[in-house]
Amino acid sequence: MNDERSGREEAEARSADANLQAYLAEARRLFEREILPRWVTADNVWRSAWAMDGILDYFLVSGADSAPYGDAALGALDPTQLGNWWDDFGWIGIAALRAAEQGFAPQRRDDFLKIAINAWAYMYGPGWSTQAGAAIYPFRDLPGWASFASEHANNIGAPNVGKRIGQTRPNPQPPLPPNAWMMPRRIPGGAWNSPITLDAYPDPVPTRQTDWWRSYLNPVQNTVTNGLYALLSLRLHRASQNPAFAQVFRASNLNTSACRVAWTEQIGWFNQWMTGTPQPDQSLLMSLPSGVLVRERVSTFQPVGPNAQLYWDAMYRSSLAWTGDQGLLLGALREAQAAWPGGVAPPKVLSLYPALIEGVFKNAYQPRSYGSVSGSFPMPWLDTSSPSPYYAPSPGNDDGDYQTGVGVFMRYLLQAWRARPTLVQGYRAQILANADAIVQPGFGEHAYPGGACDAFTPRQGSIADTMTAYVNRLSVLVLAIAMGR
Repeated sequence: MNDERSGREEAEARSADANLQAYLAEARRLFEREILPRWVTADNVWRSAWAMDGILDYFLVSGADSAPYGDAALGALDPTQLGNWWDDFGWIGIAALRAAEQGFAPQRRDDFLKIAINAWAYMYGPGWSTQAGAAIYPFRDLPGWASFASEHANNIGAPNVGKRIGQTRPNPQPPLPPNAWMMPRRIPGGAWNSPITLDAYPDPVPTRQTDWWRSYLNPVQNTVTNGLYALLSLRLHRASQNPAFAQVFRASNLNTSACRVAWTEQIGWFNQWMTGTPQPDQSLLMSLPSGVLVRERVSTFQPVGPNAQLYWDAMYRSSLAWTGDQGLLLGALREAQAAWPGGVAPPKVLSLYPALIEGVFKNAYQPRSYGSVSGSFPMPWLDTSSPSPYYAPSPGNDDGDYQTGVGVFMRYLLQAWRARPTLVQGYRAQILANADAIVQPGFGEHAYPGGACDAFTPRQGSIADTMTAYVNRLSVLVLAIAMGR
């Protein structure tokens, strides 16, 4: 049996070696011809930052010279390009910090670090600085950051929405729901993607809904915002201890203690929702016969009144998981486990990330053909209750944004592979099979089954929408290149 296993592994290695040049050639073509022209003109900062994180992986595995792309990257991280919700700044900060740490366009290293600090300060809100009365973030000498600051001077920060509803939504009157119905159920920790106002608010209902008549994406405590905030807080706190970055951090007056508390509280928040919420329909954790998945948003608000009435988010779907959230939690839990302080018992949630990987490969991969190319491919989102997951609606019917999920999962899978290959080794054949399909002529065309839940077919619409499928393909290829060497 051991001899058979060794022979199979050798055959896989030979196959990967034979295809490595094809993977590299297609990755180069995707970046230069399909992604780069759209990346520099997308005018959508979160989608550009999301794409940049995948572009960084391309330069990491290909060894290509990144120096010519520094100015393009700064332009892609300009918050005036539709920057609005706090999760936008999670994408910005993570991409910028990775660029600084990875040496992407090294002549711009300090600029990327400044952007990462700005992004975290904006997510955190008041108290980000050691200096009283500080502006919303420290650095304005970067494209778009001065004008954005002047238009968003009253930023309250993603973790503070529950504490400051009265500032943004004063004196609500019937039939609008009272603010008390919207208080978060789990504290400390927990971030919202936008403020609650008289014009934008969640819809708390006393029973779990199965008919999502009101389609809204904000303001909510969704997994993506909380995953981004946890990761950015953790990584920025770690970066603050890097002597090479000391000068920029000193100039920023960043409250690094607040940064440390933020990531530990976020992990505690996930622990409460994923392992400390025993009701299976309320937990953020979706347990499946094979592996687990994390749901798209939290289910309920704080109980209200003498009978402790529980109110549900009307758009909560217990059967829905976004593939990108699985990647964000894979990264946040794995890195938090490595960084957890010695002598302090780690939360149970930190041990769940291998089950998240299994959950994606066992559940979110579905059979599909693109022309003559057939295989099992990852879905950008998954509704486990749908008889045909290819046609299941995305949250808020926002298919373009949610198509990005596969790129997110693959980049954190690549990071897990680089840190600990055994986590991903069991899925190597599946990843290489997807890469083999991607390099075939006509891949991404004539999908069968059809449906909007498709990671690899370019969408019509905005420049950002047409770019997404190509970045998703690139993310699979760079992982296959790393695993095939």
